[in-house]
Amino acid sequence: MEFDLFLGIDWTGAQPARAVAVAACDKAGLVRPVWPCDRYWRRQKVADWIAAEIASGRRILAGFDFGFAMPWVEGVGYLDGRVPDVTDMFALWDLVDQASGDGDDDFAGAAVHDPRLFPSFWINGPTPAHWGDGATKRRRVEVVAAETGAGTPVSLFKLAAAAKQVGKASLAGMRTLKRLRTLTGDRLAVWPAEQPAPGQSAVVEIYPTLFRKQALGGVRKITGRAAMANAVAHFDCTLSPDLPEQFDDHIGDAIITAAGLSRLAGQASAWTPVGMTPDIARREGWIFGVGA
Repeated sequence: MEFDLFLGIDWTGAQPARAVAVAACDKAGLVRPVWPCDRYWRRQKVADWIAAEIASGRRILAGFDFGFAMPWVEGVGYLDGRVPDVTDMFALWDLVDQASGDGDDDFAGAAVHDPRLFPSFWINGPTPAHWGDGATKRRRVEVVAAETGAGTPVSLFKLAAAAKQVGKASLAGMRTLKRLRTLTGDRLAVWPAEQPAPGQSAVVEIYPTLFRKQALGGVRKITGRAAMANAVAHFDCTLSPDLPEQFDDHIGDAIITAAGLSRLAGQASAWTPVGMTPDIARREGWIFGVGA
């Protein structure tokens, strides 16, 4: 599929959102950081900026580093069966948005404590009794990622993993994606629940570890220009001169993702990965590139 711009977006569920980072890769393979107008990106500003780019006529492929949905258990549904009327990711986004109340800038802290969501989370301390072997707390794509060597994504229900708050980031991200979908209408496809049609932009879930492993054969973070130049070269990309010699790992993950997406988007298998059924696609989503 052809796109005009590939975006890598490193995310956060914190408030304020001081760790969001954005990078872009054009069709010629030039990768650059996209600096915010203010000191930090706000989540809603990211959605507004992408919507404006799409409105200008550019076809965007944007990769967001958070889970687009929660695990779905056959015969049970989402959230251990407490929300039987929620049957796909878009309805799940509505639930999370409603449970988040008036949290500023798509912050979803209140959702974690909503009685429909709270019992499924591992907030802190030792493994809770309801966790079991953890099988029902992981999406199918997370299992496939581990089995294929792509990496071991953390369950979004495991908030006890202090260094990897993917759960809070994902809840906030669902609110932002709902907002972005409203702003863009039928000009945007949410993959894999929706396959992009000719002329449409798309958002996909990404896992920067996958691209770092492909480029460098390891999972270490990239925070230096020389190492990043080598990494993006693996994807036939080059760095913009405005990238400093040293940078934080958030912009590093955004840059390697933008470069990786520019290569991955041209692989048909990435859009129809092995192991992803139509039901999984609309309920749990999938990490772009896993199983490709």
